[in-house]
Amino acid sequence: MKLFKNLEKKHWLLLTGWLLINIVQSVITNLHSDEAYYWMYSKNLEWGFFDHPPMTAFLIYIGDSLMHNELGVRLLVMLLSTLTMAMIMNELNEKKDLFFLAVFILSFPLVHTHIGGFMALPDTPLVFFTLLFYLGYRKFVNEPNLKMALLMAFVAAAMIYSKYHAFVALGLVVLSNLKLLRNKYFWVTVFVIVLLLIPHIWWQIENHFPTLKYHLIGRTKPVRFWTVHNNITSQLLVAGPLSGLIVFYSLSRFKINGDAFKRAIIFSVLGFYIFFFIMSFKNRIEAHYTTAITPLLMIATYPVISNNLVLKKWFKRLALPVVVLFFFFRFYLAADFLPNYGEIKISFYNHKAAAEEVKKMAAGKIVASFNNFAFPGIHQFYTGDPAIHMAVPGYRFCQFDLWDEETLGEGKPLLVYIPDRMDTTNNITLANGRKARIIEIPEFQSLKHLELELSNISILNDSIKMQVTLTNGFEYNIEFNHPSMPLIGFTQPKQNEISATPVFQLTGTESLPPGRQVTFKYSVPLNMVDQKQPVLIFTQTAERNRGQLASIHVSDYISK
Repeated sequence: MKLFKNLEKKHWLLLTGWLLINIVQSVITNLHSDEAYYWMYSKNLEWGFFDHPPMTAFLIYIGDSLMHNELGVRLLVMLLSTLTMAMIMNELNEKKDLFFLAVFILSFPLVHTHIGGFMALPDTPLVFFTLLFYLGYRKFVNEPNLKMALLMAFVAAAMIYSKYHAFVALGLVVLSNLKLLRNKYFWVTVFVIVLLLIPHIWWQIENHFPTLKYHLIGRTKPVRFWTVHNNITSQLLVAGPLSGLIVFYSLSRFKINGDAFKRAIIFSVLGFYIFFFIMSFKNRIEAHYTTAITPLLMIATYPVISNNLVLKKWFKRLALPVVVLFFFFRFYLAADFLPNYGEIKISFYNHKAAAEEVKKMAAGKIVASFNNFAFPGIHQFYTGDPAIHMAVPGYRFCQFDLWDEETLGEGKPLLVYIPDRMDTTNNITLANGRKARIIEIPEFQSLKHLELELSNISILNDSIKMQVTLTNGFEYNIEFNHPSMPLIGFTQPKQNEISATPVFQLTGTESLPPGRQVTFKYSVPLNMVDQKQPVLIFTQTAERNRGQLASIHVSDYISK
């Protein structure tokens, strides 16, 4: 399988120039908030993580081991992105008009970020392995054999270990060619994929399938038509802010001509759009969710555009100004000496200076942050000091809920960063432009392993009655009569706590030894909740740092 047979010296010069641009930007651009979060993954390598499979963490780990700076974090991912660009160029097979080739490829916004860009994001290895899989599939359907079956299995497993969107791509390939189901080498591929995924599957089982719960249940919302509109608009934009209409028109002119590879391309491109269109009725769909099929979209549309002089002329007119703006924008993101306006580059801006400010204020205390899964990674990357993630009961769950980093602060004073979206009282503005309230906790106590169990739930006298059992899962006492004042309360989605009561007040118990339980009655007035929404029972500290949650659906008990 010759991946670069059509590339000449001039193509490699273009790719080298692109790689150098990405290297320079990597060196001078702070980590994105998401990159800092994935960097934390790399410090705790496992076979899986709450949000994503482990490929990105593994690539970051290798690069960060070679050099601990922004370039190290991005190095391996950036090399993969360059190889992706090389495979795209090879497939487009443009030998004459390299200027138009460059304009065409760079007109797709995701090329600058998730496909061929400099950031360490899960989409970049996903796109690399997905494109490699499709190119391998072209050879496999013509020459099915054991060698190709094994190669396809390893590449498909790498896709899945990069991002779960791989399942959509793989499913669409099979759907485009049901004859595969009668091919013995196809089943060899499936069997080997399953074998390669066993460590990840086992990790999911051990951790009670957190990723499935998050992506399939936790993110599901009632039908909201604005998310559908946003998805349609964003997909038009990521095909090219101005030239996207030409791209989609050209896609309609794409001919399959009985070719299994071309059929897989059109099934995958349209299938991704249809799949995420349907999903958008119940979920907010990010523009980059279709990144995996963008190279296929290029392969399908480039011949149509480049061979039509009118389309080519108008594409160049529309795309060239946008490409120039993309490069200006990339420079603006990289240059900390250019101030941030609004939220334009706040995810990259001046992290080191802001982290040093917080470290100075902490004066030796451990730093913690509320409702900000990126903060601990940014703080630790730029200061070398650990930071603790804290969250209110209603905040989204993330990888920190699977880790025990809260124990670092047990019994110690903390300096806590509270973002202005939570509290606008006495805010300060940090060097990165973010506003926050800074407080101190004199003696931190974690409730993460205070197990919460509900039983004997019933509706009686306009209240939800229940029995609550709290079990100490720590190896040390949990103090209820404590400055952190452990509370039990209830809330509903998208709300702050509706009510919270000190556990000490309900139980009279001052201290709960390891492994011991305390049981008490608790009630929730029905007139204080929306009976159509789940009621969340939670524990939290006086500072609002959550312990555990349990959910009650009122409709399950209304007739009992």
